[in-house]
Amino acid sequence: MENEKKRKDLFERWVESGEVENNLAIIQALSMQGKSMAEIAEAFDISRRTLQNLQKEHPALKKAISSGRLSVVAMCQNKLMERVASGDTTAIIYALKVYGGDFFNDRKAVEAKITGTPVSVQPQVQIYLPERDTEVGENGEKEE
Repeated sequence: MENEKKRKDLFERWVESGEVENNLAIIQALSMQGKSMAEIAEAFDISRRTLQNLQKEHPALKKAISSGRLSVVAMCQNKLMERVASGDTTAIIYALKVYGGDFFNDRKAVEAKITGTPVSVQPQVQIYLPERDTEVGENGEKEE
């Protein structure tokens, strides 16, 4: 029985056939499109469980999936920060809730310890935006 070779898994067959780089690029692209594990597996005619097992055995496969997901997150963060920089109040509030910790999270009460007695404080955030002297048109120029 020691002489019997372990059956090669799909990833190892991709390596042997020279398809591994191409298939990893496809997997990363599908991941960037927001496809689920089941949808990615279906693209290769395998089960979701098989894909999950393959990624446990082959770090390059796991990296292709996670880097695809992370690029979507990075793109969304960049767009959010663009909106924050442009003064979008909704984006500012959202960014404060996400990045500002518990103090800016209106669903959690922040506890302050004053003289040893815990006091529940519900944070209140006020954002003051300057009034505009003139209206700004769609092209970004001032309109009289």
